[in-house]
Amino acid sequence: MQVIPIKTRLITQADDFLEVVLEGLSETGFSIDDKDILGIAETPLGTTEGQVIKLSEVTVSQEASELAAKHMMIPEVAQLVVDEADEILGGIPHVLLTIKNNTLMANAGVDKSNIPQGYASLLPKDSRKSAERIRNAVRQKLGKNIGVLIIDSRTQPLRLGNIGMALAVAGFSPVADDRGRIDLFGNELRITRRAIADNLASACTAVMGESDESIPAALIRNAPVDMTDASFDSSEMWISPQECMYMAIFDQWRYESK
Repeated sequence: MQVIPIKTRLITQADDFLEVVLEGLSETGFSIDDKDILGIAETPLGTTEGQVIKLSEVTVSQEASELAAKHMMIPEVAQLVVDEADEILGGIPHVLLTIKNNTLMANAGVDKSNIPQGYASLLPKDSRKSAERIRNAVRQKLGKNIGVLIIDSRTQPLRLGNIGMALAVAGFSPVADDRGRIDLFGNELRITRRAIADNLASACTAVMGESDESIPAALIRNAPVDMTDASFDSSEMWISPQECMYMAIFDQWRYESK
């Protein structure tokens, strides 16, 4: 498998995201082939979709003001988190732990990195539709049948550093179900499902970086995936809190500590 970083010029709100990426790809010596997967960072994509907010135009509520004071946050950012999150579970200095679209994430995807000062970015409004749109545009422009992966970053419990996370997928199956398969010693796998999309997102994150690299996309070639015409959002990569080892224990701890 190859993961090819695609370096581009600075992407602005006026740009067509795919056109800029194809322009950058032409400098790599590679071109898009059938069954390739295009991994896309959510912040520059969201920038071209109008998901950039001027903080001075945000009205701060009492709830957001209290959260900002408690967790040492910019009040306007805290307000955007309140607006974007489905649930706020708690926080540490500068960060709120939230659930958005059935996914645990920091600050509900509200981010101030790789965005002009005085602004914040939000996640794409509908990552699945964005993935479908870009996949269809590649088919129309280049005649190629590819997969598209919309990527955010996240942290893992008790692990240092960010890894990649798939917000949405088009053109390949995001999860491989290994339940019922037999391992090397004849044991039947009972719970194993492999997070194919998240693993590919992490591979992209490794070459894209998260500061001034200006690499908003990566081309994945020869990935071990099942191609399909379907698309998937976080609901296809989600388990309930009751099934989640971390959340189930967390909820039990909260109940017992009362």
